[in-house]
Amino acid sequence: MRVLITGASGFCGRHLISYLESQDVEIYTLGTKPASQRHYSLTDPADVSTLADTLKTIQPNYIFHLAGVASSSNPTLFYQINIVYAATLLHALEITGDRDCPVLLVGTSAEYGMVSAEQVPIHEETPAHPYSHYGISKLSQTLMGLALSGQGRPLVMVRPFNIIGPGMPGYLSIQSFVNQIARISQGQQLPIIEVGNLNSSRDFIDINEVVKIYWQLIRTPLAYGQIINVCSGQGTVMEDLLLKLVKLANIDVKIQIDPARFKPVDVPVHYGSVKKLESLLGYSPQTNLESVLQSILSDINASP
Repeated sequence: MRVLITGASGFCGRHLISYLESQDVEIYTLGTKPASQRHYSLTDPADVSTLADTLKTIQPNYIFHLAGVASSSNPTLFYQINIVYAATLLHALEITGDRDCPVLLVGTSAEYGMVSAEQVPIHEETPAHPYSHYGISKLSQTLMGLALSGQGRPLVMVRPFNIIGPGMPGYLSIQSFVNQIARISQGQQLPIIEVGNLNSSRDFIDINEVVKIYWQLIRTPLAYGQIINVCSGQGTVMEDLLLKLVKLANIDVKIQIDPARFKPVDVPVHYGSVKKLESLLGYSPQTNLESVLQSILSDINASP
């Protein structure tokens, strides 16, 4: 069984590879790095010819499209990568004549945009009104997937909420907390953690749970053609999460609000419904928040 992963060097990609290595599969990756054994190079996300040739060579049984841009000062990149790359991949599959290979397209809960307190937990049927380039571009990818699913392609459109675990991107608030805690523990920073808005509530889910869910969904025909929330179904206030981190790190700190860290637009309460996911998996996703926070702290402390 052959699996192709785009965006394999990213946060989710690395953890997905680690998980799939315990399964009986051959893992192939696609990205901008020079080609090597089982890694294929694609420097231009619009190069459908090269991508089609790559697919013909690998003949994957499953494709995970994890590649994407979540944070950038260049708005154009969101659309060049998040829309064009997905369109190129799906067009390349069409060129190869392979209409049976399931593809999992990774979207984001940012596709929902601003939601009211009455709209949580957020269901897949909740109207999508994204306000960020990230959310808008990923919604476009999802709509593309829905259109092709209607033509019989086995596509799964997932909307993960706040994925956490070792190796998270540095632009995320929780990683900023962890980095500051590590510097304080090492005597490299005064015992002051600078933060933005701590009143918002978010739905955190363990990366190890996420990659397991991805693997199950892509092999579940009932999931094809559907938008599926990947979440814990519970909201955690950012201040509570920070206090848990501080307690686990066993340090005395002062928490200081920095207005510069506030986002221009911030949804107060944002957590998803797991009902559809539970119906497809047959169980409820579990995230032990303290356990995953401890693993994040251990990972950053072990880093040189």
